[in-house]
Amino acid sequence: MPIYSHSQLSTYENCPLKYKLCYRDKIKRGTEGVEAFLGSRVHEVLQRCYDDTRRGKLDSLDELLAYYDALWEKNWHDGITITRAGFTADHYRDSGHKMLSSYYARHAPFKRDVTLATEMLIPFSLDGGRHRLRGYIDRLSRTPDGTYYINDYKTSAHLPSQEEADADRQLALYQIGIQQRWSRVGTVQLIWHYLSFDCELVSHRSAGMLAELEQATARLIDEIEAAQDFPPQESALCNWCEYPDLCPSRKHLYAVEALPTNKFLNEPGVVIVNRYAELREKAKEIEEETALLKEALLNYCQENQLSIVRGSNHRVRVKREDKLRFPGKNEPGRAELEQKLLQAGKLAEVSQLDTTALVRAVTEEHWDKAFSDDVRSYGTIEETCTVYCSKLKEEE
Repeated sequence: MPIYSHSQLSTYENCPLKYKLCYRDKIKRGTEGVEAFLGSRVHEVLQRCYDDTRRGKLDSLDELLAYYDALWEKNWHDGITITRAGFTADHYRDSGHKMLSSYYARHAPFKRDVTLATEMLIPFSLDGGRHRLRGYIDRLSRTPDGTYYINDYKTSAHLPSQEEADADRQLALYQIGIQQRWSRVGTVQLIWHYLSFDCELVSHRSAGMLAELEQATARLIDEIEAAQDFPPQESALCNWCEYPDLCPSRKHLYAVEALPTNKFLNEPGVVIVNRYAELREKAKEIEEETALLKEALLNYCQENQLSIVRGSNHRVRVKREDKLRFPGKNEPGRAELEQKLLQAGKLAEVSQLDTTALVRAVTEEHWDKAFSDDVRSYGTIEETCTVYCSKLKEEE
């Protein structure tokens, strides 16, 4: 039986293809983002800080920063990548100093609670043991009133809202694991330490909320295990992905970005895209000019009371007529109109199946599975191809 982690589940949600490459195909790369490297070093320092405190030794800030620097030097390697333009390793190293200094000033001498464990492996199960998971709790602590705290250190440059924290899955799953291991555990608080902001976010989950989370997580695992296709899903995270050469959405960018200018401009794909974009821009200009000319032509006909205008080799015929139009879906008056037709028993005679809404209802599981499967049998699967054109972002 496979063992899942929050990280695995999030990878699948963010990009099914990356999940497949990493966890099913087990393709390992020797690269590491500098953000992840920074996070690992900061976690190691805070682990030492609390482990020493448990043993009765209060480390000074200078000792912890010296330990951080030693870890940085020892673990730095050539495979570490820096994606953000204009940033160097020293920028990230210095940011770690600032995070640790702020945290130390806020929490020393670290007596607010009792540390029970650091970097604690917590295995647990969901759905009656049908699925197994595990995770590492950065620090588990308890206050004198018997409240347990699941502490998590974040070194990211993004500070989420309280609403996002209350919807976070990771620490809530760890709460399930803690309460499975120790039945005496009652009140649990989830606390995220956002070190870049010297800020804490705290959340609490009721038994009902944990039950809903367990069901939702089990459904997600069922979806992963049944998956046959693993499409790529583009997002801002693509810039930090270690598999650009294996991704159909990114591998062309990866292949041509290192080419010299003369080879880049002659690369077949680049030539096609450049010409396509050029013609698309011209088509847009033509469309805009055509709209202006149409407006001018209609005004000319109205002012001169004409229905046909002749050019050198063409003529244009303008036909004006009044057409009845009812309010469309979600437009003012639509609901009142539908109610009137319904009361008169006429709605069924004029209703039209909204197939777009039908696809959405079936694919997004708005209905029960048996009924959705029955409806699906009336449909067919057709391959569609759509071409989009957009400007590359500066960083690409």
